[in-house]
Amino acid sequence: MPNKQPDVRIHKQKRRSMVMKITPVGPVVFIPEFLREDSPLVRKFIADALEKLNAQARLLPEDEQTSADELRLMVFAWAAKMGLEPKRVQIRDMYRKWGSCSSAGNITLNRALLRVDRPLAEYVVVHELVHMRVFNHGKEFKQMMSQYLPDWREREAILDKVLGGKPD
Repeated sequence: MPNKQPDVRIHKQKRRSMVMKITPVGPVVFIPEFLREDSPLVRKFIADALEKLNAQARLLPEDEQTSADELRLMVFAWAAKMGLEPKRVQIRDMYRKWGSCSSAGNITLNRALLRVDRPLAEYVVVHELVHMRVFNHGKEFKQMMSQYLPDWREREAILDKVLGGKPD
């Protein structure tokens, strides 16, 4: 079964360059106001960006996506490994972050994580759980991330460069 390309939304902004970001509603391309949405330049940018996205961190077809319950189970499995007890885990649309952790121990995850490869979702889960112990991104945070996910930097780079965002 061929992998269907996602619908891409296009938004004009005061900007000089084009960028694609993955949001809970799918890929969104931000283009300069002076460009037309149907211009060959914009169409080529979208095609190249989707190809790069599929090569590096593909969005999963519907039948392979993680369910919200599976994502919550991932959180609780990792929490048990780390000796943590999150108070609440919620999954919701977030347009600027992949996840967050409150000082009360509540974990919020971006619904878009249901559509990415499991290792990327796992990185965000571990990142937020580490914040239950360390509320910054300093040396102790990085050491703890390395202890639980030795390849966390590679996973972070994929989210940062390809999908356009980071956990909090």
